[in-house]
Amino acid sequence: MAKIVFKIHKAGEHGRSPIEIVLENNGKKYRKTTESTDNLLSTLDKVLKSAKLKVESLKNIQLETHKEAGLTSIRIIKSIIKALLV
Repeated sequence: MAKIVFKIHKAGEHGRSPIEIVLENNGKKYRKTTESTDNLLSTLDKVLKSAKLKVESLKNIQLETHKEAGLTSIRIIKSIIKALLV
């Protein structure tokens, strides 16, 4: 089963938190990082294409945040996770 982790890193100077998407599938790891939430969905799509998976196959989704991560980034990721699990 594929596992995906959204890792929100410490917010930078302008309050933006880099977001790393890590997908584990069949012992392989695929990862991409985006500097803004504006590109988050396209980055997720790239990771899924690299692993040759469809979004429907994601059932194990986790969120890891740095204690100084941006609140907006956290909220956006939580909303995306909620939508993916429906």
